[in-house]
Amino acid sequence: MKKLAIIGAGASGLCAAIEAQKANPDLKITIFDRMQKCGKKILATGNGRCNFTNNDLSLKHFYGENEFLKSILSSEFSDIKAFFKNLGVLSYEEDGRIYPRSQQASTIKEALLKGAQNEKTTIKTEFRISDIKKSKNGFTVNGEFFDGVILCGGGKASSVHGSDGSCYKLAEELGHSLTSLYPALCGLVISDKDLNLLKGVRAEALVRLYSDNMLSGSEAGEIQFTDKAISGIPVMNLSHLCESKRSLKINLDLCPEITEKALFNHLKQGINSFPDAEFEAILNGIVNLKLGFAVMNRSGIKPQSKCKALKSAQLNEVVKLLKCFEINIKSPKGFESAQVTKGGIKTNEVSPLTMMSKKAEGLFLCGEILDIHGDCGGYNLHLAFTTGRIAGYSAGKFLK
Repeated sequence: MKKLAIIGAGASGLCAAIEAQKANPDLKITIFDRMQKCGKKILATGNGRCNFTNNDLSLKHFYGENEFLKSILSSEFSDIKAFFKNLGVLSYEEDGRIYPRSQQASTIKEALLKGAQNEKTTIKTEFRISDIKKSKNGFTVNGEFFDGVILCGGGKASSVHGSDGSCYKLAEELGHSLTSLYPALCGLVISDKDLNLLKGVRAEALVRLYSDNMLSGSEAGEIQFTDKAISGIPVMNLSHLCESKRSLKINLDLCPEITEKALFNHLKQGINSFPDAEFEAILNGIVNLKLGFAVMNRSGIKPQSKCKALKSAQLNEVVKLLKCFEINIKSPKGFESAQVTKGGIKTNEVSPLTMMSKKAEGLFLCGEILDIHGDCGGYNLHLAFTTGRIAGYSAGKFLK
């Protein structure tokens, strides 16, 4: 009986086990995971609801080598919605994102565990792999022989959920090389002290990221101010563009659907209609009150200033700030706050058709350990599930 070791019991590893069993029912599988419980990171996705894939799987939402990504996304194993339906999970769509109908991330985790566990599969938790060596006919994993290995222990992001970057070293020792690693899908640390009081504020905005006054990218949606940082899906989607760049700035268009002229006329009308009102009351009809105070502060307008006291230059400055509110960025928040890792095992060292290593026959690599990632919206789980399924099926066939 052939033996397969799967390093990592997360999204990729559990999918790999399921497909390996299908491809080779006689295969003896051992899944190793350093955490006490499997699939912990799955529970943290989609605010606990787990948007596990997306209806829009166009290449613009993914980052990495294009041909490698195209091969993965066009694979028969990329139909993740059907995969989970076969595991008993019904789904529903919300703005293109696909969630389990139960609206519980635990549904996805339990479905994977149910599919992966059988009499020929053993899951060993709280088990750290320190050594994998290639032998003539297979591999030794912590001294135990296996005919094949699937390496899917995740990246460096959010180590509290299981992925601490330790699998990179194992891959390197087996002949693979890494690109540089950066946190992605994370908030950005603000260096402007005047914005410290905005913690908890949410707003719809068009977000533009600049480096050395050059536009790096833009995204629209809800942003959120946290403790000395800014987050939200648009900011998180842009965070991967911050790698080793200087003079980072974000410009927020807080009224993207309104022209400067229309915005000026609206404010002017409010001032004329309520000359004795405090100006923050007029601004509060447009933006969050705390944001309004931040705009007033930068415009040189004191709190409780009456509308009739405002000068035209001040009103023009308010409009300018509402359309282009500049925030200086110190850095991304780091791996502990990041959802995924940008960078990883170079994909030109891995077959996109099988996920088998080109460096060591019988070694398969999948999931976040690879130099591919995606936007918010289920894209990273989609990559994890798809590459895991390809790796598992290919490993099963290889060892048959």
